[in-house]
Amino acid sequence: MGIFYTSIDLVLNLLMLLSAAYFLVRESKAIPWEKLQKPTAFSAWCASIIVLTLLWHMHVHVQKDLSLHLLGVAMLALMFGRALAAVGAALAVIAFTGEYDGLWLNLGTNIMLLAIFPSMISDIILRKTQQFLPQHMFVYLFGNGFFGAFLVNALTGALAIISHSFIMPTIPIANDAYAYMLLLAWGEAFLVGFLITIFTVYKPAWVFTFDDQIYLIGK
Repeated sequence: MGIFYTSIDLVLNLLMLLSAAYFLVRESKAIPWEKLQKPTAFSAWCASIIVLTLLWHMHVHVQKDLSLHLLGVAMLALMFGRALAAVGAALAVIAFTGEYDGLWLNLGTNIMLLAIFPSMISDIILRKTQQFLPQHMFVYLFGNGFFGAFLVNALTGALAIISHSFIMPTIPIANDAYAYMLLLAWGEAFLVGFLITIFTVYKPAWVFTFDDQIYLIGK
């Protein structure tokens, strides 16, 4: 979904790079280091960066520099929170750019598109479900793990397609691109819902956003 192989206006690139740097510095200050020090938590976070890089490479080509693939950031945000998701996905963007010969000038744009935007959307959905819905384990698993992941993937996919239309206006977007993107988002929602349920039960140290005090105590 990123824009790795098409040249973007230099001014826009610089603006996106400055924006990405600002958000990454802000998020790095909010990293929950005490949770990251739990056994296997840091290793799981590092492994997720590698998984994201490989996941993005397994894509379906739609047209010039527009591919659809699993995003994975909604899962990362539920597991490690917004800050670590944004930083981790940004590192995955850097790794993807270097490994698969992407344009380094597009780095800021891709970080904003594939790291900052989806991690922030996921965090907003999490906070809104905690604010307006019953604080119950199944609300967390289905509201965030399934429906929340669908919204994150659908909105990020839509933004990616719109961005391609804006950057390459002479190349019309295929009529079925949005339909395939929504279908892929729906499938990833099932996968995220399944995995976050497994990790919450068997690897709670990996799921920073699940709080026993909120979702279990007294329920």
